[in-house]
Amino acid sequence: MRFEFEKRYYQPHEIKHRFCIKEKTWKVWLYGDTIKVKGKSLKKAKQDILEMGLKKIPGSNYYVVDPNKFQDWFLQQIGDLDE
Repeated sequence: MRFEFEKRYYQPHEIKHRFCIKEKTWKVWLYGDTIKVKGKSLKKAKQDILEMGLKKIPGSNYYVVDPNKFQDWFLQQIGDLDE
């Protein structure tokens, strides 16, 4: 299923709401995560934010999202071949 978007950048909270993504999942995608396997700590890699469609606003800690690029990335991650 594909969503139709207006021609503008979206704020991350709008994208998370539209795609039903939890805050913890979003943070793991952006910053990575540490997991324990057999007593050893392993760093889970963060996702490529440019590939996800995120753009950092210069001089701030804020991001905007290109919704169509994010949707393509998201569908590829979940393996949705019915594009």
